[in-house]
Amino acid sequence: MTITGVDHTPEVLTVRWQDGAATRFHAIWLRDNAQGATFRHPGNDQRLFDLTEMPDDIEIADARIVAEGVEIRFAPDGAVSVFAAGYLREHAYDRAAATPDQPVWGAELGGRLTRHAYDAVRQNPSARKDWLDDVTTDGIALLTGVPAVEGKVCEVAELFGFVRETNYGRLFEVRSEAQPINLAYTPVGLNVHTDNPYRSPVPGLQLLHCLTNAAEGGDSVFVDGFRCAQKLRAEAPDAFALLSRHRAPFRYRNATTDLSNRTAYIETDETGRIAAIRYNNRSAAPLDLPFDVMGDFYAALRQFSRALHDPDGEMRLRLEPGDLVTFDNERVLHGRTGFSGGARHLQGCYADKDSLRSMAAVLSRKSA
Repeated sequence: MTITGVDHTPEVLTVRWQDGAATRFHAIWLRDNAQGATFRHPGNDQRLFDLTEMPDDIEIADARIVAEGVEIRFAPDGAVSVFAAGYLREHAYDRAAATPDQPVWGAELGGRLTRHAYDAVRQNPSARKDWLDDVTTDGIALLTGVPAVEGKVCEVAELFGFVRETNYGRLFEVRSEAQPINLAYTPVGLNVHTDNPYRSPVPGLQLLHCLTNAAEGGDSVFVDGFRCAQKLRAEAPDAFALLSRHRAPFRYRNATTDLSNRTAYIETDETGRIAAIRYNNRSAAPLDLPFDVMGDFYAALRQFSRALHDPDGEMRLRLEPGDLVTFDNERVLHGRTGFSGGARHLQGCYADKDSLRSMAAVLSRKSA
């Protein structure tokens, strides 16, 4: 986007753009984000000074358009920095607060879910970016043609980041076991849930790879928790407020592990945008909220739970050998129908969202 003009006072720079927009920047923000080797390390772009090393009375002494963008001279220290137009546009903070709602999905996603070919994702950066973009946008994406080999799920996670090891190991088995340490390791159906809300931090991503599925039943169920939270906020704002304001306890323990965490069922950011969902009835510890809150909180939680279990919001997939689903564990809840008969064996692992976002950003830069 082209800059058509700049104005300034000692405290504020105003940038006018070709599309008619105008954005303002405080002098202290510009000085704190000054560009160039004097202010940023050229190898890693990290800042070379601390806020305390800046003068207390930073002002804009002069600002002018140059070929590279906008050149600013600061007072009283005389520092000079050139800001590229793209940098100012990308980091413009002079705008209305972000809307709290984002695109969400229900059962219909099953009809439009892209099936990304594993070989293409592994070999082609553009295909890999498309896969990661789907995880970012919808919170879920499906890979097909992943060799049904034990341990392959960890190799897939390493296409964008690192495996997050837990007490379940580097990877975990999802199949019936004689002495299950978790209900997931039985053939019973599982209501939709967030994995590991008893951890801090909660695992951001989960990958599940189907090795065998000859059972009757055992369909995977996925629900967009953001959609359900938006519905709750629209229909019962007081209930939404209770679930986002109060932290609830979760716990998991067995002979060798005792994990606990307090977290909100619905987390929002500073703009009110829904940021995370944590729901797991199996791992919910006894609520310990104030007496005057408890009754209303239970009513709110039951209403949210009904939304999470609404069939209109469920995307059902029968994972076949070679299918691998990657999903945002703090947005997309997952479960399964009960199964019987033949074998059903999935392997899973956890990873962190920052690694996925990092790889997506790197691939975007390379394709630009």
